[in-house]
Amino acid sequence: MSGSDDTAAPVGSVDKALHLIELLAEAGPDGIALGALASAGGYTKTSAHRALQALRHRGFAEQDDEQRYRLGPRPSALVERYQRAQNLPSLFRTALLRICERTEELVHLGVLEGRSVLYLDKVEPERPMRVWSQIGRHAPVATTALGRAIMAAEGVGDDRLDAYLGSAAPDGLPRFRRAVAAAREHGWAIEREENEPGICCVGVALVRPQGPPVAVSVTGPTSRIGEERQARFGALLVEELERSAPAGFAVVRP
Repeated sequence: MSGSDDTAAPVGSVDKALHLIELLAEAGPDGIALGALASAGGYTKTSAHRALQALRHRGFAEQDDEQRYRLGPRPSALVERYQRAQNLPSLFRTALLRICERTEELVHLGVLEGRSVLYLDKVEPERPMRVWSQIGRHAPVATTALGRAIMAAEGVGDDRLDAYLGSAAPDGLPRFRRAVAAAREHGWAIEREENEPGICCVGVALVRPQGPPVAVSVTGPTSRIGEERQARFGALLVEELERSAPAGFAVVRP
C-alpha cells in the first residue's frame, strides 16, 4: 500500500492519519523521526507533519524531547473503554454460544472483581439443568474454576493465594494451591463439587493488554463430566476461545 495514494481511500486525510497511527505503533516506544516516518508512509514531510499535529491534538501521537514521534495514550484508552466489564458479555457472546452448542452444558463468563469472581454472563443449554448461578452475583475465587483459572493466568504466587481464600476454611489453602498449580500446568482449571454437590466446572482464562483477565467455564453434573470429559472440555475451551474470542484477548497456555 502506498501512503501517498490518497485517491485509493474514501477520505485521503483520514486514511493518512490512520496509516500514521499504524506506523507509530510499529515504531514502538522509542519512537521515530519525522523524516523516517514520512518516508515509511510514502508522504512528504510537510503532509506527515500536518497530520501528526492533528493526531497529537487528540492524543493519538506524542513527541519526545528528541523530537521523535510515538504512539500517544489515546488508542490504549479507547481499547480499555471498549473492553470494559459491561461490554464483555456482548464481545464474548458468540464464543459462549459456540461453546454451549459444542458441549451442551452451561457456560459462564466471569472476571475478577476485588477478591471475588463476578459472573458477567451465562448461556444455558436446551436440556434443563439446576445450578446456582446468577449474572451479577459474586463467587469465591478459591473454589471456582473461573477464579482458579484467573489466578493461574495472573501468575499469582502461592505466597499470595491466601489473600483470595475469602470465607473458605483455612485448611482449604493447600487445595487451592494445588488447583492453581494444575491450572498452570494444563491450561485450564477444575472445580468438582466444592460449591454445589454433584456439579463440576472447567475454566479457561484469557488475558488482554489492558484490564484484568477474563475467564470462561463449562458447568455440568459430575455424572456427565468425569476426568476424561474434564480434559476434553478444557481442550475444547482453549480451541474455541482462540478461534472465537474478541480481538485483543489471548488464551493463557501452559
